[in-house]
Amino acid sequence: MSRSVLLVEPDLDALAALAASLRSRGLSVALADSGSGLLDRLRSLVPDAVLISDAVADAADLASRVRGDRSLSNVNCFLLVDTEPGRGADVPWLFRGDVDLIVKRLYALPSRPPPTVAHRDDFRGDLDKLGVADLLQLLSMNRRTGSLSLSVPSGAGEVRLIDGEVVDVVFRRLEAEKALFRLLAETEGRFAFASGLPAPVRRISTPTTVLLMEGMRVVDEVRRHRDALAAESDALIATSRPREDASDTERRVMLTLLAPHTVDELLDALPDADHEILLVVDELLAAQKVRRIPKGAVRAQLAPAEQLSVLGALANRLRARGYAGPARIVVAAPPGRLGALAHSLRRIAEAVAPADTTPTLPLPHQMALVRLGEGAELSMIGLPAAEAYSPVWGLALGGSAVAVRIGESGTEALAEACAVAGVPLLDAEALVGQIEEADPVQVAALIRATLDALSAG
Repeated sequence: MSRSVLLVEPDLDALAALAASLRSRGLSVALADSGSGLLDRLRSLVPDAVLISDAVADAADLASRVRGDRSLSNVNCFLLVDTEPGRGADVPWLFRGDVDLIVKRLYALPSRPPPTVAHRDDFRGDLDKLGVADLLQLLSMNRRTGSLSLSVPSGAGEVRLIDGEVVDVVFRRLEAEKALFRLLAETEGRFAFASGLPAPVRRISTPTTVLLMEGMRVVDEVRRHRDALAAESDALIATSRPREDASDTERRVMLTLLAPHTVDELLDALPDADHEILLVVDELLAAQKVRRIPKGAVRAQLAPAEQLSVLGALANRLRARGYAGPARIVVAAPPGRLGALAHSLRRIAEAVAPADTTPTLPLPHQMALVRLGEGAELSMIGLPAAEAYSPVWGLALGGSAVAVRIGESGTEALAEACAVAGVPLLDAEALVGQIEEADPVQVAALIRATLDALSAG
């Protein structure tokens, strides 16, 4: 059976170290850093025991008052000391360094609910000494109002509190509970608390004690799902669009994965809870509705630096007379495959995404501008192979250097449109073999092979 204890210690480092040792042995530990208002809090929470450091001001007197209060007769009180007190000491004591003895004494006591904490001025420190959950417990029990700023390796966050209750959290692009649960998993970085009324935005109404319990459960569940998924070395891509009866989370996951995303990118992109997203991903992988692609394919270079100038010279020679702008390569593919191709293009280091958004109708559009150095550029144009829109294909083909077909795109209609525009038509498979358009490495190889074929021709 678990035992609860209120630990009162003004030294934050010592507080964190002893709390961690006690928790590792199965105890429920609440934290306080002063004795201010201790009696009132003990009356409302009644822990199994209270451990008061002799570093607290008037610690012996405070312990005597706890022991002499009839309403706290069931709360066991101990002083934590470094050296044995004199013979006249009337308060039980324990050596703070003998954690095993402390645990043994506490496990002999009846269980009680966990307690609260005290008040102190603004403070700062390191997360490896005092975790986010402990910090929020301290602030909650002290009923503090202000902002807890956190700087961790993956970004910066802020937790805003009013009277000890968490009312809003931001972390990178995340907000509310999702941001809080991410921060609870962080163990490295710096923190600083500043008193003062935060902005009046309240996106969280759940009590802080409930949030912390749920948050730690979610952190463990996310860690377990990620370990089982073992997708840290992969990116993910959907093999189809979501079915009509899919849940909201499944629909959002599959629509997002129409373009490749790593697990971290996917979790950041969606508002759903991380553990719910990971559960859906696991189910979609099992159903082969989502598949993995190598993480190394998430970003690629078009060519080594010494080859870029050669490709740039080729691209400059392909610019059509009478047409403004850089040389153009048109890629024809079914709309679904074209979306993945566009996403891969933008993951090539030399490519720049266009300012215009992709049209909702299957119309030709610029997917990326590839910069080849020394002023040479190559415009990659996507041509959705929807034959109902074939009358507009000529607008993209005119003045283009070449059209590259992926799969059986457009068949005779595309060949006829290229013949009318005087543009050579090449098959991607003939250039590079079976192509995976979601792989930027393969898309970069296709661009190089296309330029080589045009220079050879």
